[in-house]
Amino acid sequence: MAYELIAFDMDGTLLDSRKEVLRSSIDAISEAVAAGKYVAIASGRCPRMVSMYRESIPGVHYAICCAGAIAFDLAANRVLSEVDIAPEFVARAIHTADEEGDYVLEVTTGLGIAMERREIEMTPQCGVGVYKQLYLDTSDIVEDAHAVALDPAARIPKLNFHFVDAAARDRTFERLADADVTITRCEISSLEFTCPGVDKGTGLTSLAGQLGLDISQTIAVGDADNDLAMLRAAGLGVAMGNAIPTAVEAADVQVADNDHGGCAEAVRRYLLA
Repeated sequence: MAYELIAFDMDGTLLDSRKEVLRSSIDAISEAVAAGKYVAIASGRCPRMVSMYRESIPGVHYAICCAGAIAFDLAANRVLSEVDIAPEFVARAIHTADEEGDYVLEVTTGLGIAMERREIEMTPQCGVGVYKQLYLDTSDIVEDAHAVALDPAARIPKLNFHFVDAAARDRTFERLADADVTITRCEISSLEFTCPGVDKGTGLTSLAGQLGLDISQTIAVGDADNDLAMLRAAGLGVAMGNAIPTAVEAADVQVADNDHGGCAEAVRRYLLA
């Protein structure tokens, strides 16, 4: 099988533990693009957060953002497609989380996210302190993130709750498990919501179709729960050396970790083979 497209998750995959792209990854991506292959990002991040790495990965033109809810053209800085969560579910989810414990609300809208400054300061308590500066640098800082999310006219492709307590996260998950949405446990104590049937796997399938490729011609590389769908959907699923056990199980092969050239290995061993 000749693979034509490789899609990388960002955090824990293309980004090392310092949230930087390794030189080996940059070089391998350049080799792939020169060979006429497609390289894409598949991230839970919003388009604005993915675009900030544009200069580090100049050969990457496409991104699957918001865990599959948005297909984005990085070169043209435009949304190719977007699927939004029903306002009724957003209201139910926020009401449920409010009852279960303290949490940080992250609302994806437009190309970015809306957050409250006081809640960004809480991120270390919620296990997502590593993203604090990123949130400060790229978020639309609002007085009331709840009001943004609960606006019936808002288009929200992805919603995240980052709880102080993992038990509160799990209770919220159980109370919302019957809803017609895609819910993913992520980070240490977070929940990620997208539309029903929307995940990185459907995002990868959609992007492949737009590029005239069959899903069997794709490679997906990831490490975490929200990568499982694309690892299973792709023609070849590649788990990083630092991947969680369920990601390793979902993948077909495993490479080195995100600090030791795993992405470059995936490109050279499988895409350019």
